[in-house]
Amino acid sequence: MLYFRRATEDDVPEIVSFTMDTWEWGDYIPRVIGRWVAERRAYVAVWSGRIAAVAAMLLIGKSAYLQGLRVRPELRGRGIGEAMTRFLLDEAKRGGASIATLLVAEWNAPSHKLVQKVGFKLRMYIYGGRPLGNSGGRCLSGVEAYEAVAEALGKSRGYACLPDEPWVCTALTPWDLLSRGTPCVDESLYIGRFSFGKARGDPGVDVTSLTPDGYKERYAAHFLYAIEL
Repeated sequence: MLYFRRATEDDVPEIVSFTMDTWEWGDYIPRVIGRWVAERRAYVAVWSGRIAAVAAMLLIGKSAYLQGLRVRPELRGRGIGEAMTRFLLDEAKRGGASIATLLVAEWNAPSHKLVQKVGFKLRMYIYGGRPLGNSGGRCLSGVEAYEAVAEALGKSRGYACLPDEPWVCTALTPWDLLSRGTPCVDESLYIGRFSFGKARGDPGVDVTSLTPDGYKERYAAHFLYAIEL
């Protein structure tokens, strides 16, 4: 019987064991699962006494962001990923969310198929990688900062990535962004490690943006999917 629960610290070694080699280059899950568990955003699917899948969900106001879904290799193809996604959507609704989002890399055909089956719709493209390092411009505060962020969100239909966790991209309010970073404007508005235009920031860390420009090393484009709850 398949059931779901919040992940615990004791689950971390087992999760790491089946997420170390997801792709040829490995996976980022082993690096972050301990933090996700501590932040109570990680969940597991359990089948026959062992962890069959892991995923995480972060609630931000009325939005939920789903991330890191991984199914144990020998159990793939049995609908576990779909069942876990639907469980997380139910958890999001119970937590007060009215919309849920997630990112899927452009090359990940199985994940595109799964989220579309569940009912997610493509909303926009998100680009990420290491920027050229061309930060600068004028930083904003007060009413000017709020108005600039509100205008930028209006153009992006309310979607953006977090300034301090740029791979978390969902429907956000100006206050969601302003509580986590200071907006600055150069050719376009950027806030922390996320830009509404071309990539900005420290060339040694990942950033995300709404256009593919400004990168010295750009990763695969990601599709931002959303579903109303």
